[in-house]
Amino acid sequence: MRRLLLPLSLAPLFALLLAAGPEKEEGKASRPTGASKPSAAAPAEGPARALPVEATFGEYAVASAHPDASEAGAKVLSQGGTAADAAAAVMLTLGVVSPSSSGLGGGGFALYYKASDRSLTFLDFREQAPGASTPEMFAELEKRSGKPLDEPLADPSQLGGLAVAAPGEAAGIETLLQRFGRLPRAKVVEPARHLAQRGFAISAWLEMLSTPFAKQLKRDPVYAAWFKKGSDTLVQGQRVRNLPLAKTLGVFAKQGAKPFYEGAIAKDIVRGVRAKGGILSLEDLKRYRVAERKPLEAERFGYRWVGGRAGGAGGDGVRASWELGERGVPANKRKSELEVYHALTEAFKGPFADRVRYFGDPDQVQVPVAELMDSKRVERRMALFQPTKARNMSDYALPLPARGPERALRQPQGGGTSHFCVVDKEGNVASVTTTVNLAYGARFTVDGMAMNNEMDDFARPAGQKNAFGLEEGANNLPAPYKRPVSTMTPSIVFRDDKPVLCIGGAGGSRIVTAVTQVAFRTLVLGQSLQQASRWTRIHHQGVPATLFGEGKFPLRPELIAGLKKRGHQVESEDTGKLQGGVSAIHIERNEGKRLLHGSGDVRRGGSVAGR
Repeated sequence: MRRLLLPLSLAPLFALLLAAGPEKEEGKASRPTGASKPSAAAPAEGPARALPVEATFGEYAVASAHPDASEAGAKVLSQGGTAADAAAAVMLTLGVVSPSSSGLGGGGFALYYKASDRSLTFLDFREQAPGASTPEMFAELEKRSGKPLDEPLADPSQLGGLAVAAPGEAAGIETLLQRFGRLPRAKVVEPARHLAQRGFAISAWLEMLSTPFAKQLKRDPVYAAWFKKGSDTLVQGQRVRNLPLAKTLGVFAKQGAKPFYEGAIAKDIVRGVRAKGGILSLEDLKRYRVAERKPLEAERFGYRWVGGRAGGAGGDGVRASWELGERGVPANKRKSELEVYHALTEAFKGPFADRVRYFGDPDQVQVPVAELMDSKRVERRMALFQPTKARNMSDYALPLPARGPERALRQPQGGGTSHFCVVDKEGNVASVTTTVNLAYGARFTVDGMAMNNEMDDFARPAGQKNAFGLEEGANNLPAPYKRPVSTMTPSIVFRDDKPVLCIGGAGGSRIVTAVTQVAFRTLVLGQSLQQASRWTRIHHQGVPATLFGEGKFPLRPELIAGLKKRGHQVESEDTGKLQGGVSAIHIERNEGKRLLHGSGDVRRGGSVAGR
């Protein structure tokens, strides 16, 4: 069975959003610029206020993948809210204006720094498998049903009710507000509720993703109402609204998360999911809990990196990449782009090898965190690095003592993800990644909420790799109440115990590589956040043994030649290939003055707002 993220014939559609890229700058790498009732048509209002992709602020800042979300967060901060209040407003707004990426029907991770006591809290509100899940559930179904629908992302784990896991975002937002918020919940919810009620403009991102999925989206009454008669694409700038979601947000404003797990909305979710062939139950929702995890920490280059949960593939991937990067790019070689790209490529291989073998839900799988981070193992991996020669991923694998039989498995990765950062005037920092997994999740709504297809983030036995070429281990097979492995890595970087960078990304397996590169260029190479965010990125995940360069913004020919000479198999991706997107805020202190340099998701239509 073919497992493509999208049919290759649809790839040119994805070039639309990137059509206005810059010319090459001499001597530099190329750099890009930047089941519900139907909804009625929105009032004829103008498009959302234009916000910059990058800007610098002195008091507070929000960086996200959508201008309406950034503006909602900034508005809450202007009303005296904390970074937690603003984060909640951003999450809820993203669920309205960007249902292809996140929403109350999904989940995520939040890393929060409280300035008053310098504490760090990591909240895991990732979606959770239904109690009736089994390790072989999708493999068995595929054997019985045979070939899937001739549509993109139409396997049972990707489309329809069986793809849906218990959503965690409502509980996650409520926990964040209870722990660190200040404003009344209704005030935090209002920007999102207003947009759902009064209407919002279709973004270039929503337009781009609507075309390949138009047939599926039109089966849902909310999405169907957004398409003009006879059209198979949403139109950028067209104003639409989501009245069922406005009502749902009103319930959340008044009653919080409880109705989503025990009340009327919970019943609607179960009814809607089961009507689409799912197995989610009221008991599954009732027993859902936000998990507080220990965040992963590591020190390299004089910085303390806090990113992702301990035992999580995303945070560990960035941590391990930085470790080899420190050995591979000494100070005297940091001005050479060839040296940087070679070292980073080698640094990515070990973490992806670890991901295959060891990662799973830390509540159900014993992830060997201490062994993976053991200094002797780190030194062994760093000693393998050769400055002028590429090595195979297997060289960097360094398997731990046998932990049981392994099976060949596969696992798709999602593109329906969004990251944002918030820094408030008190110095609190929120780094949050939310998701519905693949684009538009399971491609149907309940009470206006985009329902996730997080069950597709689990592995299962197969003879093929996923669309990203990734394989996964038995630790990540489906099981009752289990949470799948994730590369999401909301991060905060410290120097001298003060936060200097809030960063995270979207893009499945590309989150780790994209976040690593932007952070490395900002903190180690000394580039401005704007330069680092717009610089040409590479991607390597060990399998396939290919170094991918951005197609629209390719590496210079002499860099490609130099990398090939060192043994790298370099391939420039199709211009329509979705790249990992990064949102970040660089916190700079100079003579007692604090500057907040924000960068939105430059490859995905993001923006910044603040004061």
